[in-house]
Amino acid sequence: MPMKMMKENILPQPPLSTWWLFVALAATGLSLYGVSLIDYALPEPLTRAAPVEKFIADIAYEHLVNLTSIGPRVAGSYENEVLAINILVGAVKQIAREASPHNRVELDLQVASGAFSLTFLDGMTNVYHGVQNVVVRVSGAGGRPRGRRRTAILLNCHFDTVPDSPGASDDGAGCAVLLEVMRALAATPHPLRHDVIFLLNGAEENILQASHGFITQHKWAKSVRAFINIEACGAGGREVLFQAGPDDPWIMEVYAAAVPHPFASSLAQELFQSGLIPADTDFRIFRDFGKLSGVDLAWSSNGYVYHTGLDTADNIPKSALQRTGDNVLALTRGMLSSENLEKEVDKSGQLVYFDVLGAVVISGRAPLAALAVLATIALLLLKIHVNATRAKKALYTRRGWWWRGVGRAAAAQCAAACGGVAASCAVAAALCVLRRRLAFYSRAWLLAPLYALPALAVSWWVLLRLQPREGALVRGWWRGRLQHDAGAALWGALLLLCAACGLRSAFLPLLWTLLPTLADLVPLDGGGGAGGGAVAGRGRVAAAAGGERAPPAPPDPRHAGGRGAVRAGGVGRRGAPVQRGAAAARDAVPHAALGARGRARPGAAPGLLAPGPRRQLALVPPTCRSSVARRPWVSAAGGCTAARPTTCPCCRSSPRRTACPPPRRPAPPRALTSPPPRSTPPRTPSRSTSRVRAAASVSAFNSHAITDPPDPLTMLLGPAHIVIIASPVEGARISWTNVVPELQESTPWGSRRTYFIALHRAREPAPWHLQLHIQHNFKTPPSHWLDLSIAGHSMFGDQKLHPDHERLLKSLPPWVAATGWGVDLHLYTV
Repeated sequence: MPMKMMKENILPQPPLSTWWLFVALAATGLSLYGVSLIDYALPEPLTRAAPVEKFIADIAYEHLVNLTSIGPRVAGSYENEVLAINILVGAVKQIAREASPHNRVELDLQVASGAFSLTFLDGMTNVYHGVQNVVVRVSGAGGRPRGRRRTAILLNCHFDTVPDSPGASDDGAGCAVLLEVMRALAATPHPLRHDVIFLLNGAEENILQASHGFITQHKWAKSVRAFINIEACGAGGREVLFQAGPDDPWIMEVYAAAVPHPFASSLAQELFQSGLIPADTDFRIFRDFGKLSGVDLAWSSNGYVYHTGLDTADNIPKSALQRTGDNVLALTRGMLSSENLEKEVDKSGQLVYFDVLGAVVISGRAPLAALAVLATIALLLLKIHVNATRAKKALYTRRGWWWRGVGRAAAAQCAAACGGVAASCAVAAALCVLRRRLAFYSRAWLLAPLYALPALAVSWWVLLRLQPREGALVRGWWRGRLQHDAGAALWGALLLLCAACGLRSAFLPLLWTLLPTLADLVPLDGGGGAGGGAVAGRGRVAAAAGGERAPPAPPDPRHAGGRGAVRAGGVGRRGAPVQRGAAAARDAVPHAALGARGRARPGAAPGLLAPGPRRQLALVPPTCRSSVARRPWVSAAGGCTAARPTTCPCCRSSPRRTACPPPRRPAPPRALTSPPPRSTPPRTPSRSTSRVRAAASVSAFNSHAITDPPDPLTMLLGPAHIVIIASPVEGARISWTNVVPELQESTPWGSRRTYFIALHRAREPAPWHLQLHIQHNFKTPPSHWLDLSIAGHSMFGDQKLHPDHERLLKSLPPWVAATGWGVDLHLYTV
C-alpha cells in the first residue's frame, strides 16, 4: 500500500518502530528477572572447618533441629517451660566451655511476673505470672577502665510458639542464629569492649510478656544501651530490617557500613507501624518500656508457613541462616566498636534509609532529606521549563501552553491510576464473592493475571480516552515528552505530600521524580549522522524534543532566493539535537527547512523497580468447648547433645534454595538424635482442668475518693490462658484494678466502655483475684453494674481438643493447614 504523501513530499515517520517496543519489553522482563534473583542470592553456608570467630550455619542448624524436634512450644506447656529450657541451657553451657579465655559467659534463668497495658489489638491489659527467660551475658574478661560505666547491647528472640506449629522460623531460627552469634563472640580471641546480653524469652506469642518481664525487672536490663530483635513472618530468604529507632540514628549508620548483605527500607517500617499489619514484636516493649532504640529483623519469604504446622526445620535452608547470622554478627561487632554506645541518647530523629539491590544502603538524616526534596522539586520545575522552551522554539507556541498541557496530562494520568486501582479492587471483590480471596497466596505468579493485567488494561484505556484528539502536542515524540513531564509532575506532587506529612517513605516518589528528571536535563553527546535535527532561524537551533522534526520556519524576505541547511553535530539523550560549538549557530543561514530523513533515538521514562512485601497468613479455624489437663512442674537445667540434622533431597542438592516445597500434610517433628538428659522431669498427672470457675461480688463507688479497700470482684481458676472482656454500664468506667493502676480501654461497645484483660500463668495453677473499681455519678444505682465475658483457652495438653473437634480438623482437605483448641466461655451480668 503506497504511503500517503505530505507537503513537500516528506514521508511521515512513525514515532516508534515495533523493534524498539520489543526491545523495551525484553529489557523490562530481564530487569524483573534480575531483581527476582536477588532473593535467591544467598551466601554459601559455612561448615565446622571455618574459623571459630565466624558464623557457622551448620552449628546453627543443629540448634534449630534440636529445638523444633520438641514440637509446638506454647507458653505454659511442658514443652516450653521444661524441654525447651533444658535444650537452650545445655547449648549455652557448651558455648561457655568453648569460650575464649579473653571472654566469659554468664547464664541466668529468670522467672518473671507483672502486668502492662498495650494499645495493640484495640487496647488491652496483659497480666502474666511465672514466665521464663534464658538470659546470657558475654563480656570481656578483666576489669573496665576507671570511669567508664557498664554498657551492653541486647540481642533478643523467643522460643515459644503458637499452638500446632513447630515454630522453626517463628522463632526457632532466631534462637539458633543468636546461639551461634553468642558462640562466635565468646570465641573471639580478644576481650569484647562492651557486654552483649542475649535474651531468649519464653512468652512472646502471649503478646510480648517475657520481654516486658526482662526489661522492667532483670538486674542486667539497666546496662542495655541498644538492641537487635529477630522475628519472622515467613521462612527462609533474606531477612529485612523493617523497624529502626526511634532515636540513635547511628545504629542505622552502623548497619549501612558494617552489614555484608543489607536489605532495609523505611517504607517497610512505616507500613508495619501504621497498623495495616495486625502484628507486633518485642521491639515495641524495648522501645516503650525500656526507652531503648534498636533494629527489628524478620524473614518474610514463603509466608504461607507462618503460624502453621508447615513451619518446620526442613523449610529453613542453611544459606538463609548463614546470611542472617553474618548480618547480625557484623552489626553487633560494629555497634560494639562504636563510640556512640557510651554517649547519651541521640534524639536528632530517625534516618531515611533504603538499600539498592541488596548491595548498599543509602541513608540520610532529616536535614539532608529535606534538602534532597527541595533540590528534586527545583530540578523538576527546571525540566518542565526547559521542555516548554523547546516546545516554544519548535512548535511556535507559548510556554504557558506547555504548562497547561502538562497539567491536563497529569490529571489524565491520575484518573488512569485511579481506574487501575478500581479494577484491582473489583477483581478482589469478585474473588471474595467466589470465596477465592487467597487464590494467589501460595502461587505468587497469579498476582500478575489477577491484579496487574486488569489494572494496566483499565489504566491504559482511561488514559487513551482522556487524551486530546488534536493539537501539536499529541503528535509524535512531543506527546511522549508531555506525558513524561506529566508523570514526573505527579510523582513530584506525591513527594511534596509525603514530605509535608513527615513520611520517611518519601524516598520512593523522590527517586521516581529525580531519575526521569535527570534523564532530560543531562543529555548524552553522541556522534553526527542521521540523528541530528535542522537548525533554523538566525543562530538558533530548533531543538525538537524526542526527535520530533521542527515545522518549516517562515522564509526571511531578505533571503528569498537563498536556501541552505546546517546540521548540528550530534544527538543528545531522548533525541534532542546537540550543537557542536558556537560556529554552527553563527554560520547558520536563515531558510525554510526541509527537515531530515533520519529518526532520532527514542527515550523512555526511567523508573525504579522495588520488590514489595509478600503477604502472610495465619489460619484460625473455629474452636469448640473442651477441657485440658494442667500439669504443675518445675524446670530443670541440663545439657543436650547436638543433633545431626538431615536435610531433604532438594535442600541437599541446592544449598542456595530459600525454602523447600511445602508438604501436603505437616510432617511429625523430627526426633533428636540424642535423647534428652535424664534430669528432665517426667510429665506429672493433672491436678486441675481447663474449666473456668468464677466467683464475683460487687463494690461500687461514686466519684468521691475511696478510702476503704473493696472486696474482690472476681475470683478465677482455670487454664493457663484466660481472657476477660469487661463492660460497665453506660456512664460508668473502671477507674482502678489491683493488677495495673489503670486499665487500657478497648473498642467501645456502642456507648459503653470495654476493657480487654489477658491473664496467663506459666507455672503452677492458682486462682486469680481480680479487683475492679467502677466509678460513676449515678444518683440511683442501676439494675446491674457490669457485663463480663470470661473465656478459658486450652491451647496445649493431651485434652486440648474434644474428640468431635479433633475429627473436624482431620476431615479438612490436605491443602488446609488447620489449627484449633478448646475454649470454655462464660457470660456474666454482675
